[in-house]
Amino acid sequence: MTGPPPAGVLMLSAVAARLGGPDTGEEQRQVNQVIKEARYRDGLTLHTAQAVRGDDILGHLLDHEPTVLHFSGHASDTGLYVLTPDGGDAPLVTEGLADLLAAAGKKVRLVVINACGTDLIAQELAKVAGCAIGYPGTVGDQVATTFAAQFYRCVGAGMALGPAHRAAAAVIRMYGAGESEIPVLHSVPETDPDTLHLLHPAYLPPPPEQGRVPNATAFLASRAGAKRYTVLVTGTTASEAHLRATLADKNMDVQWLQLDDGSESEQPTRINGTSHDPETARDEPG
Repeated sequence: MTGPPPAGVLMLSAVAARLGGPDTGEEQRQVNQVIKEARYRDGLTLHTAQAVRGDDILGHLLDHEPTVLHFSGHASDTGLYVLTPDGGDAPLVTEGLADLLAAAGKKVRLVVINACGTDLIAQELAKVAGCAIGYPGTVGDQVATTFAAQFYRCVGAGMALGPAHRAAAAVIRMYGAGESEIPVLHSVPETDPDTLHLLHPAYLPPPPEQGRVPNATAFLASRAGAKRYTVLVTGTTASEAHLRATLADKNMDVQWLQLDDGSESEQPTRINGTSHDPETARDEPG
């Protein structure tokens, strides 16, 4: 019996050698190393590709079905640059890349753009993936590489997306990164980065000890662009399988689940930090 698939990171590099650019090979080497050393290394896998052209992206998305699409190279307000057959580079139309993600990258939950001036691009791609990271200004090669390595170190340690981003940003601040070099995490309203884990829950650390959380807890989520619920469920249930089946019937995926001894709780269901009547809350948008 096989376990759940690990979260895939697809790192695409597009740097024209004759034009110079960041050392994306070193970035990929460092990210590969931290993933190998991660606490939950089995829950995260890395795929890399160099010298990427625009028509390569679809094939990589279909082959690897990544959870994270990571781009390294050059960019401008026009879009991300990819290689051309003559050895140069040219920008992609951001709207077209967003359409491609919507069509063929439906498992992508995060886009990381490790390139200068990509904040606006990240905002657009977040509308499709749910979350995206970009830089507001110019960023140095070493800073960008350090951020990437530390970010995936945090993800591999079981941290949620928001805390992982903040921790990695704190590391590059310690080394003197300026405001324009601090990447910004964008998300759509229905996605909460502070509770979104990229790793499958089977690879995450065991739940807290009994008494630290309510008796039955579930984090529920749907794909970006649809209704999304962050729900604290309290009460009793016949079994974990029964609760999962009940939620599956409502087209809800269980991101994380804990059950203890089944003692009843008086706490109400909470959605996005607001109390709701448990009988009606699931019909309301998150």
